Amino acid sequence: MKIFVLTSCVASKKYSISDIKEVLDKHNLPIPTDDLENEQKYKEVLKDFILPAFQMYEGSFKYIRDLVTNLRKRGNKVDFYIISARYGLINENTLIIPYEFTFKGLRKKEIRERAEKLKIYENLINLIRNYEYDRSIIILGNDYLLTIFDKSKSKNFFKIIKSKQFVIFGSKKLKNRIGLPQKNLKLITVSGLGDRNKKIKEYIKNSVQQ
Repeated sequence: MKIFVLTSCVASKKYSISDIKEVLDKHNLPIPTDDLENEQKYKEVLKDFILPAFQMYEGSFKYIRDLVTNLRKRGNKVDFYIISARYGLINENTLIIPYEFTFKGLRKKEIRERAEKLKIYENLINLIRNYEYDRSIIILGNDYLLTIFDKSKSKNFFKIIKSKQFVIFGSKKLKNRIGLPQKNLKLITVSGLGDRNKKIKEYIKNSVQQ
């Protein structure tokens, strides 16, 4: 099967801010946040702390990584992408630095402005427009989902992507909002990060048994 997986960045990184603070202080640089315009400078200074996104993100990202790894072990071709509050849309191999910035806690207006600046929706649509998938797995909180599904801004990723089946981890309200045919949609309702991680583990287990 050809599978598309989309998730978000997380606060926990392989290298913590305390790991890089001494180097940053030595070069009079602040902690990296949403200042992508300084990326080259940071990459020169933090050259020993750069990793592919797949390896950099930790914490709850472990469950996503386990899911993608498991899908590939079973012979599926997986296109895996991440919405980063610092970088915008990236793939698992994108080299990134440790940073301290997420959409969590931001107002909708702030998220929309950042998403527009990073062209998250446009880049995603351009990426998937010419592909067809057997299954698309979307694991995004409401804050990150807003960057690709925002009816007030005429953004609807679900209407653009060509996919036979959707598996979405999210709130109950999404079922009616998304407007996908029920036969094509498997909505796995979650309430909080812990519940989401638990249900990703269950999904992996059930997929192996099928």
